[in-house]
Amino acid sequence: MYAGLSKHGNKSMSQTETNRNNIASNQDAINYIKTAVMDNKAMVYLSRSLIEENRQMILSNYCAAFTGNRQLANQNTDEITTNTYKILSQFESENEVENNFVNAALNGTALKALKHRSSLNTAVLEISEKMAEINSQLIEINQSIMEANESIVQYNATNIEANSSFLDGALSPSKATPEKNAEMIAYNTNLLEEMSQNVELNREKMRDLVAKSIENQDALLKNKAEISERRESIFANRRAMSENRRNI
Repeated sequence: MYAGLSKHGNKSMSQTETNRNNIASNQDAINYIKTAVMDNKAMVYLSRSLIEENRQMILSNYCAAFTGNRQLANQNTDEITTNTYKILSQFESENEVENNFVNAALNGTALKALKHRSSLNTAVLEISEKMAEINSQLIEINQSIMEANESIVQYNATNIEANSSFLDGALSPSKATPEKNAEMIAYNTNLLEEMSQNVELNREKMRDLVAKSIENQDALLKNKAEISERRESIFANRRAMSENRRNI
């Protein structure tokens, strides 16, 4: 009788000792993983910050190019066409040949303006199609964000329920056994292995994402500079057009 109890007691102590060692090993791994996860979190915020900055710059460049430069250039186009009509209309035709020349030139001016407008319509349509596709992707992104938020809510609800179980005694240390503890420790060890792989995968993706965001930022800054240079060209055209108008 005594020998049996002693044997059972030794077995339990052996399992308990193994559990204690495994818990200590897991704790060391958790400390390492925690550092890696928090580093990744910081990189996530960095990448999101760069992405948001780029998005705002994209919108700024879009407004400057489409609402600003485009409208200024279109106004120049309209006034240049008006100047052409005025110049041609001032010619005094002395015969039918000259009259035909003026009228044909007027028709040519109208047709060139309409062709230019039609080509712009095609370009704007293509841009609008791309923007519509981007909007569809943004809708999908919003859906992904909402799904991620839901996973947070569900995680919190699960842990609130677990805390309630601790408080009402359903999960109590007094009900623990070495075998159940070993199962919990094994579960934790498996989680650590999964997390280690996920952390490394996330780290690699974030490095690429940050690099891409910096590359995009450089491109956007170049776009911004080109928009400013284009605005200077637009005003140079306007100055030349205004000089022609004064000479009409």
